[in-house]
Amino acid sequence: MALIIQLLFDGLAMGLVFILLATGLVLISSVNRMLFMAYAMFYTLGAYITWLLFQRVGVPYLAAVLGGVLFAAALGSLAYIFIFRRVQATEGGFLATLIASMGLNMVLEKGNLLIFGTAPKNIPTAFKGILEIGGLSMTADKLVLIFIGVGITGLLFLVYEKTRLGRAIRSVAISPDVAQLMGVNTVGIYVATMAIGTGLAGLAGGILAPSYGISPSMGGNVLWTVMLMTMLCGMDSMIGAVIGGIVIGEMLSFGQYFIGSTIEIVVFLFIGVVLYFKPHGLLGKGIDIGL
Repeated sequence: MALIIQLLFDGLAMGLVFILLATGLVLISSVNRMLFMAYAMFYTLGAYITWLLFQRVGVPYLAAVLGGVLFAAALGSLAYIFIFRRVQATEGGFLATLIASMGLNMVLEKGNLLIFGTAPKNIPTAFKGILEIGGLSMTADKLVLIFIGVGITGLLFLVYEKTRLGRAIRSVAISPDVAQLMGVNTVGIYVATMAIGTGLAGLAGGILAPSYGISPSMGGNVLWTVMLMTMLCGMDSMIGAVIGGIVIGEMLSFGQYFIGSTIEIVVFLFIGVVLYFKPHGLLGKGIDIGL
């Protein structure tokens, strides 16, 4: 029983990070209507900026994470203003934004290599200690990770459901033209959602860095996992992002213990079967990101 509880705890910690990444990707996909292939690089850059501020500048860890978030959010906003806003207005906007996002990914990847090099980097955990309760071993860093994940997810849903900004985001996601007629600044909403989405990716990179290390390729597998995860419950469903994150986190936690790396194949097959019967995902209503 203690083993099951331990695996549940580890899966929850992992799932909450996936939730942060998934909600950011869902926002960009459903509101900005684009398949953002550069998303993983903002996760990677969040980790590297956190390392730079914490290890080289000497900024406290949580402040360094915040620096990574702000850097990723600012870069995402600028990318939309100077690249994607213009590209989306062209004929064949979906294909153009897809190619542009792949190009941005290559530029950011090469720039990251030039600045930080290829050697893996590590951030020593800022939260030491282990809490033992009834056979359950909870490290301080994972407890902090869970606390941050729950807090940010709750705040995000509060803004999304209860604030004027959230109502504007939801209206633009449903119909940009109608939202604009109602006085919503659609361009401002596109910039805001890009900032929030890329900022969440940077946050996930920063808080995962002490546990999993930092490398130039760290975002590759994460991107495909998160994309499949959002497809599981719907790329236009914020609630689906939360459910999908928890489900995939728990599957990976239990699977890696019992069957090792084979669990990744099982997860992909599971998502594939779901999408065969529910092409828009379990909770998705279907969005046209090609508009």
